[in-house]
Amino acid sequence: MVRIYQKSKYKGGHYVELLQSGEPFFSAVEKLIDDSRQFIHFHAYLIDEDETGNRIINALIRASLRGVRVYLLLDALGTRHLSKELIEKIEDSGILFRFFSPTFITKGFQLSLRLHAKVVLCDGEVAVIGGINFADRYHGTPGKREWLDFAVLIRGPECIHVLSVLKKFWNKRFIPKTELSRETVNKPRIYKEDIKLRVVQNNWYRNKIEILRSYRSAFKNSRDRMIILASYFLPGRNERRLLRNASLRGVDIKIMLAAESDMPVFKRATRFLYDFILRSNIKIYEYLPSNLHAKVAVVDGQWCTIGSYNLNHVSDYASIEVNVNILDNKFASELETLLHEILRNDCRQITIEEHQRASTLLSKVSGWFFYQIIRLLMKIMYQMTSKKKKSIQSGIK
Repeated sequence: MVRIYQKSKYKGGHYVELLQSGEPFFSAVEKLIDDSRQFIHFHAYLIDEDETGNRIINALIRASLRGVRVYLLLDALGTRHLSKELIEKIEDSGILFRFFSPTFITKGFQLSLRLHAKVVLCDGEVAVIGGINFADRYHGTPGKREWLDFAVLIRGPECIHVLSVLKKFWNKRFIPKTELSRETVNKPRIYKEDIKLRVVQNNWYRNKIEILRSYRSAFKNSRDRMIILASYFLPGRNERRLLRNASLRGVDIKIMLAAESDMPVFKRATRFLYDFILRSNIKIYEYLPSNLHAKVAVVDGQWCTIGSYNLNHVSDYASIEVNVNILDNKFASELETLLHEILRNDCRQITIEEHQRASTLLSKVSGWFFYQIIRLLMKIMYQMTSKKKKSIQSGIK
């Protein structure tokens, strides 16, 4: 199990709090913003111009108006629907605002790296990292339950590393010197909880595949049990082989997936893998109350990862992702207990008999078709991003 953890890369001295989608998450983020004194880095894939999104944007505006230096970096594709009026309001408040990797559909299709990470860092002392976007559907509305997702709030030494990562995202070439992020944190506070963790990222362009390697190592070295929550589940051949091998050596594997997804085509492709998964003696559970958007894994009640990374090649090759790997028996066991409660109360298990009864010739053909289409698109994406990666690296040299 030591190989999973690479203990030398984990830092102790942290306080960690699990945050679940819904009002408690947004209250926690809003309070951190309101309590900030010096600077905020806010990086996100999606903020909707609805009650929840406006609530968080207004908190950032309040912070800027009281003198906090606010860096707001939003993915251009995920936030393409933001109105000009709101953007002007943000910029007029003094917030330093940029779109990450602008994509203009009117000028033709442009495949480029996406900022899929969701990270809020306040004063270099506390960070919130997870998979939760800033929109009503993650908060919940009357009559509609919030999408299931998770994040973690961390305090301690690793926040210095988080600041370094976010500064690299922000401080791109051609940015005015007055807008550069130059903040430093010299003496991180050590917390008595002493939780060991590591913030990891995936950024194919920059040779960062830390999250993918973490998952592969966990699958390879697991010994007893594993729970995986996956929103857009389409693992590659290597990951499927590692999961099957883990099951063959007696690891009890449970995978929680969405019963109905906001991306139906992707869900059909995922269902095409059900036969392989179930025949590998891996248990499948479908989450019923709302969409499942979580990206979480717990292994052997000792190690867990929470963040924005999906088990598919979009996260591997076309997105910037950030996760928190936590090495702590108490935290991992408590998370495992919570996930088991969700499995019992809010999910249905899909047995191989049920899956076979529900599988018609049409559903098998359509599943195969969508699986092949998505795989083809991912191959094209890999080839295009690989070429882009080479051009970036040659430019760096």
